[in-house]
Amino acid sequence: MDSSSESVGDDQGDYQYPWFPMGHFGINFIQTDGSKAYVEGELSRAYIKDYELLKASKRKKEEKQPAEQLQVDMDEMSLQDSVPEDNGEATDKLLEDKDMAYEVLPKWSSDKKKGKKRKAKGRYNYHSFEEYWDVSSFWVIQRTWLNDFGGQMTEENQKELLKKCDEMKPIYPIEQHENLLENPDYQNITKSLTETKEGVTFEEIYAEHCDLIKKQTENDYHIYQTKEVTRRCKDMINRVKRLGYAPGFEESQLPSFYDLNDKDIKIDKPLIKEVRYQIDESYAKKFVGDKFEESTASTSESSSSAESQIESTAPLNPKEIRFNFDPETEQHLIASNAEKLYANDPEISKYYYQRYRLFSRLDEGIIMDREGWFSVTPEAIAEHIADRVVRHNVSVVVDAFTGVGGNAIQFALRGAHVIAIDMDPVRLKCARENARVYGVADYIDFICADFFDVAATWAADKKLAPKVDAVFLSPPWGGPSYLKSKEFDLATGCCPNGIDIFDVSLKISPNIAYFLPRNTKVSQLTELAIKAKTRMEIEQSSLNTKIKTITVYYGKLAYREKSPKSSGDY
Repeated sequence: MDSSSESVGDDQGDYQYPWFPMGHFGINFIQTDGSKAYVEGELSRAYIKDYELLKASKRKKEEKQPAEQLQVDMDEMSLQDSVPEDNGEATDKLLEDKDMAYEVLPKWSSDKKKGKKRKAKGRYNYHSFEEYWDVSSFWVIQRTWLNDFGGQMTEENQKELLKKCDEMKPIYPIEQHENLLENPDYQNITKSLTETKEGVTFEEIYAEHCDLIKKQTENDYHIYQTKEVTRRCKDMINRVKRLGYAPGFEESQLPSFYDLNDKDIKIDKPLIKEVRYQIDESYAKKFVGDKFEESTASTSESSSSAESQIESTAPLNPKEIRFNFDPETEQHLIASNAEKLYANDPEISKYYYQRYRLFSRLDEGIIMDREGWFSVTPEAIAEHIADRVVRHNVSVVVDAFTGVGGNAIQFALRGAHVIAIDMDPVRLKCARENARVYGVADYIDFICADFFDVAATWAADKKLAPKVDAVFLSPPWGGPSYLKSKEFDLATGCCPNGIDIFDVSLKISPNIAYFLPRNTKVSQLTELAIKAKTRMEIEQSSLNTKIKTITVYYGKLAYREKSPKSSGDY
């Protein structure tokens, strides 16, 4: 893939910010119930810039700095494979028929070069035992026969057979065949028959020899294939990690961890059976220079904001809930007042000096509660996500955890009708007022309720359920503290459980965009694709060269690269 390419799809030129595929993969899984599943996915990266908004947000007393230096001081994190002699009487009897060990062999023509599969370099990835046997059968059978019975051939015939064996040797033998004559499993395979059976003929011995060699080779091939798949799995995992993703796959999910021939095998996580992938390493080189920055796109306040949590979770009297903003009595929500309001709150101050990155129209009447400063998606990232989602006949979008409305506004600005859901009436009030500031309030329906309850109502009565084209998910991540872990667990990190959220969303629409921390486990995201029985795309958001977040697209929202055509790297 060429990073300088100007197109990702037919309509790539329509996108506000460029994004490019970095690789694609296909994984065959054995699920916990023994059934098989296949997942195809893409890895991509969006290059988003908002230097001007960041510049406008900085402290007035600061001197001008080059655009590349306009980064607010934040905590950085890096996400960081000898043949015994035969003196028996039966052997002496067979020796009376001089050179029968050679005469029983199949005849070949001098121009038959069966098994010649050549590649310039690397190794050949055989797709089945039958393919390998077709390539290697003549060589492995005749070479082991020569090793066992060469002493019973004339010197001329020994040389002729050895020459043919050398010609027919596969270019890429499996590991157990690389030093075939030193492998004890291939020594004296059928020679013992001359000692144990009287009257046995060489034709019978040769037929038995062919059968035993094939069985031994098939067993060794499956052992070799298991090791090869494990090697490719580890290679893919390392490449994914170098691109800045958190793989999340465990050692127990690799094929070498289990004996797949064991019918009583019990697994508690999907087991990888085969992988196919192609990843552009040039992006990994670019990524080495990228620094990780604490995300301004976290979707929940930090643990230190206990007071805010109490305020937002305390029971509310429905009669006291007002969705109309009152600038006289609710000045504490006015975002432009935050510098004074949160003067002694260093956590909010840090976000305030990036305020126009959150809402470019912040001074025009944007309102946010304290959690909104942590949870809103930076506007440029929200613009790109809306750009990806609202196309291909997507016209109705559910924003399941709308917060103060950053994403819902961008979906509406792209022409979608949005159903914005949030169970916090204060944040929903903020979202409604902010939509008014951006002139899209009439394109958004606001619902103050638990997303799970709304989904259950729609499922119970189809007449009440709207026709939804896509679902956008940005649930709370537990605050900036999520960055302290190398990998973000979707089940325990999100509140509520991120896997449960996906399951409920899937009943509304198969087209889902999931906004998550950049260190979310890829293994869990692929398991969601198995449930959805659809392809996936994991897109990194690079904001001013900083990898901030990922957005996982499922269904028709996912970019479709052509499927990998062979196993492993190619």
